[in-house]
Amino acid sequence: MPIRVDLLGLEPGVPGQACLTVKKWQGVHERLEFSIQRNQDRFYLQEHKQWSSNPFWFKVPHFSEGASGESLETLVGPDVVDPLLEGGANSNFQIELREQGPGFSDRGVIRPGIGLLASSAGGQTRGIYGGTDLVIPTVPGEPLDISAVPGLDASNAPEVELQHEPIHSEPLERAAGPVPPKKSQLLPIILGLLVLILAAAGAWFFFHKKADTPVPLVPAAAVEPGTPTAGAACTLESMNTQPELAFVQACIKQSPASAELLKIIETAKASKHCGVAQRLYANRSQAGDLMIATAYAHEYDPKYHQPSECFAEPDKATAAYWYETILGLDPNNADAKQRFEELKP
Repeated sequence: MPIRVDLLGLEPGVPGQACLTVKKWQGVHERLEFSIQRNQDRFYLQEHKQWSSNPFWFKVPHFSEGASGESLETLVGPDVVDPLLEGGANSNFQIELREQGPGFSDRGVIRPGIGLLASSAGGQTRGIYGGTDLVIPTVPGEPLDISAVPGLDASNAPEVELQHEPIHSEPLERAAGPVPPKKSQLLPIILGLLVLILAAAGAWFFFHKKADTPVPLVPAAAVEPGTPTAGAACTLESMNTQPELAFVQACIKQSPASAELLKIIETAKASKHCGVAQRLYANRSQAGDLMIATAYAHEYDPKYHQPSECFAEPDKATAAYWYETILGLDPNNADAKQRFEELKP
C-alpha cells in the first residue's frame, strides 16, 4: 500500500510554509529523509528550488504525530513549497520517504493542497509601509512656541480703535450740517428702487441662464479590469484576461454546480488553459466533490483516458491517488475501489 502524502497550507496561511502530512507510513518516525521527482523529465528537486537528474534527499530529524494519530507531520519551507506551486499544467510529483541509511522506504504521489501560498506572496509591503516612513519629525523653534503669543495683544489693540474712528466721525459731521429739504428725501428712495429693479433683473437673468445650461452627466464609475463581475467570473473572457490563480479563486468563489464546473474545465482544456483546468479539478476534488474527483481520476486512468493537450498521457499513480481520495469521501464507492486496486503500485 503506497503512502499518501499531502502538502497542506497552514492556518493562518504563511507564505512559503506548509505542512507535509504522511499517512500509511509503516516505518519509524525519527531520522527520515525524502526525495521529490517530477513526471515530465524525471528530474529531482534540489536545494535552492533547483531541479537535477540526480536524486537529492531532504532530511527530517523527526516527524510529529498528527492529531488523529494516523499521520506524520513536519513543516517544510520555500525550497519545497515554491517549486511544487510553480509546476506546469501536467506536472505531477512523486515522493519517496525512507529511513536514513539502510532501512524501510515507501513512495506515493504528493500534491499541493488548498490554501498554499508561495513565498513571493509575502513580505512585499514591508519596505513600503515600514514604521520609519510614518514617523513625522518634530522641528524645534517653529511658531508653536506659546511664549510668542502674548506679544499679539499690544499690536492688535490700537488697530481695533482706529477701525471704529471713521464710523463715529462721519455721522457726527452729517448731524452738524443743515437739514435738507423734504423734496431731497425722494432721491434715496428712487435710487433704492432702481437698485432693487436692477438686482431683480440680474437675478432673473442669472437663474434663467443657469436653468438653460445643460447639467453635465456624471460618468459612471469605471469597473477595474482586474476585478470580474460575479456573472463573468468563470467565462472564457475572464480566463483569457485574468492571471491563472486569480481566475480560479474568483470562479471557485461563485460555487458553480459540479456539472457547470465540468463545462468550465472543458472550456479551459479546449482553450489550452491547462493550469486552470488542473487547479479547478484539484480544488473541488480536495473539497469533497465526488463528481469532479471522479472526472479528474478518469483524466489519468488508462481505462478512461482521452488524450488532450492538457492530459496527454495516462498516469496510473496519479489516478490511484484520486481514487483513494474518493474512497476517503465515499468508502463504499465500488468503481473507485476496483480502479484503485488495479492501479495502485
